[in-house]
Amino acid sequence: MKYVLKITPRAFSDLQNGIDYYNDCQMGLGNRFPETIGKAFKKIQRSPLATSISHGQVRYRVVDKFPYVVLYTIEQDQIQVLRIFNTHREPNF
Repeated sequence: MKYVLKITPRAFSDLQNGIDYYNDCQMGLGNRFPETIGKAFKKIQRSPLATSISHGQVRYRVVDKFPYVVLYTIEQDQIQVLRIFNTHREPNF
């Protein structure tokens, strides 16, 4: 089944905050961050049920190379990305 990925405004804001944060840390790191998040999105689309459930129907995927997780739900053929956040800055996800 082909899943459509939808990103909520909150998740988009999380992504932009991460880009800004990593650009402040090191030149070019802010460019690598969204590429890595994009790879996580592709993994979620390929195998959305291959991740753990966090709360209720909310699932999460750990992001490679960055201390982030992507929280999402699945409804029929749609994946809704709820949050993308730093587990070091917000450890109680």
